Amino acid sequence: MTPAEALQSRPPAVGAVDAEWLLAHVLNCRRPEIFLHRENLTAAQAAQWRELAGKRASHIPLQHLLGTVEFCGLEITVNPDVLIPRPETEILAEAAWQFAAKFLAPSVLDYGTGGGCLAIAIAKNCPKAAVTAIDISSSALNTARANAKKNKVTEQLSFFESDSFAALPSEKRFHLIVANPPYIPTAEIATLQPEVRDHDPHQALDGGPDGLGAFRVLAAGVRERLLAGGKLMMEAGDGQTSAVAKLFEAIGEIEILPDLNNVQRIVVATAPNP
Repeated sequence: MTPAEALQSRPPAVGAVDAEWLLAHVLNCRRPEIFLHRENLTAAQAAQWRELAGKRASHIPLQHLLGTVEFCGLEITVNPDVLIPRPETEILAEAAWQFAAKFLAPSVLDYGTGGGCLAIAIAKNCPKAAVTAIDISSSALNTARANAKKNKVTEQLSFFESDSFAALPSEKRFHLIVANPPYIPTAEIATLQPEVRDHDPHQALDGGPDGLGAFRVLAAGVRERLLAGGKLMMEAGDGQTSAVAKLFEAIGEIEILPDLNNVQRIVVATAPNP
């Protein structure tokens, strides 16, 4: 079987693009290079490809089958213990590292780090930053640690298993806090695509009845963790930014940033200087 024949024989439920990604994974090549591999697939490779294509047809996320996803140009390992990073979150990451770079020795907190994509992207793009990453899930933290090692930023990161700020030293303060908390209203989770509903951890999706539960918990303790002039940057769901902004008005000045589709997405709160 040639690569072209393999793609033609894919299950009908698997799109051509996903089929190509899976075939590139099996061939251990870049996706554009598939058709440069003129030699026939081995029987073992063909069987592996058919197995992966069948799993994708059953709505297992492509990223889980490949084992990684690209985030801000970095390779991030993903699995059912962590949320698959979305392209929208790259806007948050870029805004975060650009702000952190203004300080000589920035102290950054990734609140609810999951697989570590935000913490790692900030560390990689701001080498002088010291990044603390917290999450309530020990399994997610294990993945984040592995991702930090893969991307060679382990020395910049420290990890804490923590419910909100509880496990952090009481004196710890930050120039920047970033958060991508769960923000989907509980009743809407059943309506999500099966790739998300059945394979992303619900703890990373479920924001309570109105989707704002995790933001309220964050708002209860975040002000005392910000240094003067520091920023809190958060990703929010569609239509939530105004409600989220109101929860953090006590911190200081509020700004709302759009994503690549011009949807209001990132809420930024700035603590005043003395």
